[in-house]
Order: sequence, then structure tokens, then C-alpha cells
Amino acid sequence: MLASELLGRRVHDRAGRPLGKVTELVTRPGADGQPVIVAVLVSRRWRGRLLGYDRPARQGPWLLRWGAAVVFGRAREVPWAEVSWDAGN
Repeated sequence: MLASELLGRRVHDRAGRPLGKVTELVTRPGADGQPVIVAVLVSRRWRGRLLGYDRPARQGPWLLRWGAAVVFGRAREVPWAEVSWDAGN
């Protein structure tokens, strides 16, 4: 599966509750050196995510962080094992 196939897809938790759309993939090097997805960043809104201020650990001026949180919502990091994909994507 390609990263481009995951970005923007709606995801649910294992109980079926909607979490939002995937805005970013969190990877770590695997045993063979290839990246392995360990989590996804999920946000309620897709647009505006490229500003980066919606991410949990993002640094920057407090006013921009606050404004991005109000307008775009906060991104949440969801472990890969807890993600269930929306069949309608």
C-alpha cells in the first residue's frame, strides 16, 4: 500500500467511532531498515493541515498554534494497531 492511498482516508477506532481523516503517517525504521508505519495523525479537517500547527508537538508562536487548533482542530496520534479503515473510502 502506498502512503498516498492512506492520506486523506477516513478512519475509525476498533469500536467503530469515527476519528477523522489521516493527515500524516508516523514511521520508524524496521528490522530491515525499511520504514514501518507505527501510527497515523488524524484530524477532523483535512484542509489546512499543511500548516503543521495542528500537530501535537509542533512548536511556534502560541497565537498561530491556538488559531490552528480553533480553525482546524487538533491532530491526534493513533497507534497503527488501533486503526480501522472506512470501507467507503
